[in-house]
Order: sequence, then C-alpha cells, then structure tokens
Amino acid sequence: MEEHINFSAKYKSWVVVKKMKVEDEIEDVDVSRLLLSIRDTLDSKIFEFLEEDFDVKGLEREADELVPPGRLKEEQIAAVLKAVNSPKTTKMLKGFTEEKLKLEVYKRLYTEIVLQKLKLKTMEIKVLDKYLDDKNRRL
Repeated sequence: MEEHINFSAKYKSWVVVKKMKVEDEIEDVDVSRLLLSIRDTLDSKIFEFLEEDFDVKGLEREADELVPPGRLKEEQIAAVLKAVNSPKTTKMLKGFTEEKLKLEVYKRLYTEIVLQKLKLKTMEIKVLDKYLDDKNRRL
C-alpha cells in the first residue's frame, strides 16, 4: 500500500476532506503542515459540538474577565495561569455544574479558552507556511 494521509468527516452540516499522497519529494515538514491543518479543523469544531452540553459562551465571558486585554507581561500571564488552577476558579465553575465529571470537563474547557485568550497557542499553520515560503524562495 502506498503511503498516504486521509482525513474525512461528515457530521450534520460539517464536511471536511484532507488528503495527501506521500510521494518521494514530500518532506516531513509537508506532512506536518497537513496534520496542523487537520488539528486546526478539529479544534474549531470541538467547542462548537460541546456547546449543546456545556456553556462555552459563559466560559468565554468568564475568561474575558480573567484575562486583561492587550499585550501582557510575563507576570500578568503567570497570575492568570495561577488563577486558572485556584479554588476561586473551581468555585466559579461549580456555578456551571455540580456534577463531578462534568465539572472536570468544564475545567479543561476553561483552561483551553484562557490559553487561547492569552495567545499561548501551540504550533500554528501560518507560522509553518511562512517558513516554507521562505525556504522555497531560497531554493
């Protein structure tokens, strides 16, 4: 079987297909780019599909109150991260649910939202694209 990557999903109105035939000239960085694209697609949909069971908008409002606007200094980022794991935050999240397992999901969702608002992102496809563009120009 030839090497390939295929990702497809169809759920309700969401349809996505991402494919790559891995040939000799394909480099690992090209595969990484496709995988990042798949991850970006998934990340956006995860929150959307959780909105039925979880108050994602409410968590976003709470995160807006926690994370100051604008560019943050390291001390401010550290304070926000400390607050995310505080008993005060757990108490706030209990306002969304008292169910133990659901509360754990709320904690993780809230943490992800806060990290996004802090702009502490993982690898982004546009960063990799800039690198690849520059690399290709030099060739």
